[in-house]
Amino acid sequence: MAEMLEGFRGCLLGLAVGDALGMPTEGFSAQEIRSRFGQVRDMLPAPQGHFHSGLEAGQYTDDTEQALLLAESLIENAGFSPDRFAELLARWGASWTLDEKLNRGVGFTSRSAVENLLAGISWKESGLALPTCGSAMRVAPLGLLYHCDLSVVSRYAELQSLPTHSGPAARAGSIAVAVGIAMALKGFCKEMVLRTAASLAGRADREFAEKLLWTLSLFDLRSEDALGLIRNSPHVSEAVPAAFYCFMKFPPEEALIAAANGGGDTDSIASIAGALCGASAGAAWIPERWLCCLEDRKRLERVAGDLAELSGGLCP
Repeated sequence: MAEMLEGFRGCLLGLAVGDALGMPTEGFSAQEIRSRFGQVRDMLPAPQGHFHSGLEAGQYTDDTEQALLLAESLIENAGFSPDRFAELLARWGASWTLDEKLNRGVGFTSRSAVENLLAGISWKESGLALPTCGSAMRVAPLGLLYHCDLSVVSRYAELQSLPTHSGPAARAGSIAVAVGIAMALKGFCKEMVLRTAASLAGRADREFAEKLLWTLSLFDLRSEDALGLIRNSPHVSEAVPAAFYCFMKFPPEEALIAAANGGGDTDSIASIAGALCGASAGAAWIPERWLCCLEDRKRLERVAGDLAELSGGLCP
C-alpha cells in the first residue's frame, strides 16, 4: 500500500511540477527558449507580455487545474460520474468567464465546450470534435484510481473527454495517457506501457495509435531531432507522443527538462511526462528546488492520498 501511495503522489506531483516548469516557455520554439532562457532547469515566472503573465515560479496552468478537478470529483463521488464532472467543469468555467484573470491558459476547445455547458447543453453534446490535448492532459487521476482494470480505465478516459473534446483523436489521446498511467503504476517496463497504451487507444483512433507507436523508431536519433520529428503543438497526436517519448527516453527529472525546453505546448507535454514518470518512479526523484515553490503542494498530496485510499477499495 505504501508503494502504491508513492505512485499516486509521484503522479500528481509530477504532473504539477511538469506543468509549472513548462508554463513560462509555452508557445516559444526550442530555439526561442534557448535564446530567451538558456536551458530551463528551475521554476521560473512567466515572462512579461506572455499569455501566462502574472503567474509566478511554481504556479501551474489549467492542465493541473483540470486534473485536480477530475481527481476531486472522483473522491467526492467515490468513483467516476460524468454528470458530476461536467457540473464541476461548468462551475470552474463560470469563475474565469466572470474574471478573465482566473483563466490560466484555457484553450479554445475547452473554453468553447465549457461555454456550451454553461449555456445548458448536455455534456454528451457540449464537446468539440477538435484534435487538441485538453482532455488527455487532465486524465491521469482515472488511470490511478482504476489501475486494476484497463477496460474501465479506457472507457472512463473516453467518457471524461466528451464534455470538452469529442473527436476520435482527442479521445484516443485520453485513453493512451490514462492506460499509460495505470501500466506505469503497476510497474510494467516503459516499452510495454507505450505499446499497451497505443493498442487500447487504437480502438478510438488508429492513426493516433500508429503515431504513438512510431515514436519507438526514433530512439537512435538525437533527442532534439526526434522531438523535432514528433513536433510539439497542442494537437493531441503531437503533444501526447512527445510526452511519452520524454518519459521513455530520459530519467524522470531530465524528461521534464527536455519537455519544458522542447518548444510548443511545453506545459502540457511536461505535465503528461511528469505524470507518467511519477506513476512509474514515485515522488523521490522530484527535486526539492521544484517542490519548495510548487503551488498547492499540500493539496496535491492530500488528493493523492485520498485517491489511493479510494482505489484500495476498488482495486483490492
